[in-house]
Amino acid sequence: MTIEEQKKYLSDRLEIESLCASEQNKRQIEEFEQAESGDVIAKYLKEDAWIDDEERNTKVYIVRDKITKELVYFFAINCGILYSEIESLKLKENEREPFERVIKAIRDAKRKNLTQKQRDKAENEYSAAMENLFEMIDDPDRVSVLLSCAEDKALKKAEESELFSNTEEKEHTMNVDETFPAIDIKFLCRNKKYKLDIQLDFKLGVYVFWELIVPLLLEVAEMVGCKYVYLFAADNSDRTETKKTRPLMYTQDYDPYADEDEEEQNNVLRLVQYYQNELKFNFVTKYKILKPKYERTCLTLVQEVNKLSENRENVWLTHIEDNLGEG
Repeated sequence: MTIEEQKKYLSDRLEIESLCASEQNKRQIEEFEQAESGDVIAKYLKEDAWIDDEERNTKVYIVRDKITKELVYFFAINCGILYSEIESLKLKENEREPFERVIKAIRDAKRKNLTQKQRDKAENEYSAAMENLFEMIDDPDRVSVLLSCAEDKALKKAEESELFSNTEEKEHTMNVDETFPAIDIKFLCRNKKYKLDIQLDFKLGVYVFWELIVPLLLEVAEMVGCKYVYLFAADNSDRTETKKTRPLMYTQDYDPYADEDEEEQNNVLRLVQYYQNELKFNFVTKYKILKPKYERTCLTLVQEVNKLSENRENVWLTHIEDNLGEG
């Protein structure tokens, strides 16, 4: 069979359904068995997924065989977020004191309801702080950079002081430079019991991700702002031995696409490479992602939503070319 024929076969057989769409699903998930050793993710599906879905903590989906009605996969998605940190200015030793003095002087000069005497004093201190800055730093360009940063810092501190003085805002917020809406693929797991009637020239997970999950992600992105999609994969790259301990709860410390006839392996480097090569995720290098405690031992992988359609096309082209080459 060609790649397109295999895809057509899977299209005729597989469909996505919301976990809570039918009470029958609640009974059927009890038979779900994780494709890799251990029952961590399957345990989540059986014990917590239904309530999590109902309470909108996460949205859980199942992939079902239309003909046999067997469960093939389950996955879950959450709203997520990426952010960029506020750039911190690196100060030299001789710059610290005059820089902080300028910030304080700017803040004092911008205070409201000053008497004329207080205003004169604040303006005099501002002039003195500026003179001190120029005396300590010879480079005019560097002085300009420091002054610009000092203005920003003084303004932010003044705003926080005025706006949030009588609130708990500082306790419950973290200031960042910019935020980017994203989708977090929380779980992704294959049912070990499910067997296909044909031999595929690609992993079943490639089809599930690109032809079932990605269209859903793109549909979400049409309704709400969504710039990135990300997931977590555990890192075992610093060790040569196969990971034998059970993964932590709610992580993806296993290969969810491993075929049943393959030897059980939890070499996470293979998993990361798989996500990179077949699902086109990359390491996070530019932004930050909030990582919950269950995934602190994991590597964060991300890709742009705008690249999903192009990446899907390229992945299938690669498999078609490989298939033709083998023929």
